[in-house]
Amino acid sequence: MKAIRLIIALFLLGISAFAVPTVRIKDIADLRGIRDNQLVGIGLVTGLAGRGDSQNSELLKTAIANLVSNFGFRIDAADVRSRNCAVVTVSCQIPPFVRAGETVDIVVSSIGDARTLEGGVLLQTPLKAANGEIYALAQGQIFSPQSARGNNLQTVGTVPGGAIIEQDVLSTFLDEDSLSILLRHPDFVTANTVSTAIRQKYPEILLQTVDAAMIELSIPESWQEDPVGFIADLESIEVTPEPSNKVVIDSSSGVIIFGEQVRIGKVAVSYQDISVNVGPYGRPAGSFWAEDETERNFVFEQTTTVEDLVETLRTIGLETEMIIHIIKAIDRAGSLYGNLVVQ
Repeated sequence: MKAIRLIIALFLLGISAFAVPTVRIKDIADLRGIRDNQLVGIGLVTGLAGRGDSQNSELLKTAIANLVSNFGFRIDAADVRSRNCAVVTVSCQIPPFVRAGETVDIVVSSIGDARTLEGGVLLQTPLKAANGEIYALAQGQIFSPQSARGNNLQTVGTVPGGAIIEQDVLSTFLDEDSLSILLRHPDFVTANTVSTAIRQKYPEILLQTVDAAMIELSIPESWQEDPVGFIADLESIEVTPEPSNKVVIDSSSGVIIFGEQVRIGKVAVSYQDISVNVGPYGRPAGSFWAEDETERNFVFEQTTTVEDLVETLRTIGLETEMIIHIIKAIDRAGSLYGNLVVQ
């Protein structure tokens, strides 16, 4: 990596407002009690043509012996010599209000040393929830997905629609005549905005903003005979949430995601023949650039956003990896006015 020199100078920064989209409450919040549920089971995959678990796998031998015993065959586990099978975990996530007879996708992954699950067939496997009850049965042919780098994940596969729900999974979201709203991204400003919008729509409502994530409210008397209709009307209320103050960096892919309100304080960045200044530093305010024989100078206003900085650094030819290092250095110096999340 080329040697770099970062010189950071810190000052206070004025923040200007940006337009934020108006969204429905249902786009930023959920009702308490309405959630997905996870199921898991242990199953057996067959038809792997010599690419399954090794013959010395005690788990595989026991699984095959138990399977055939259910159909009237009596064999000792020690006599099993198959390389065509693999013991796997089977998992899925089921949505709220799912009913018996519906199907969901499942994920199958090898427990043992099988070389592949591609093309194998998962035999009927019961799937249990955390309470130990069976809620679904899984079965079907396995397909291995392609990884992001183009390699087959041979020991992990999916079965689209491979699990059949065996009993209704219902969610309880009403507590007598009250319910609670949970913000997906807790924020005191957004919670207060949502509460204000609800009170404006239903002046008679009893409502309490518990914290940055939860709002408790009662169903108005005029809606108590139709709670579903009230929830639909409630979720359609439009609000303007507080914009994100995060900068998220995925180091492995080089992706940088930032909220438009994230600002950068006065800062000077020097890299080889490039100089980037946020704040005028003795020059008139305004975004401009000047170039001479020895150095290219870029000067921004004090209200510079991360987006402005990233766009300029890319324009002048810096690679994403170097831009990520610069953003990290600015954050360490305390001049990034937002939360930096590195993944």
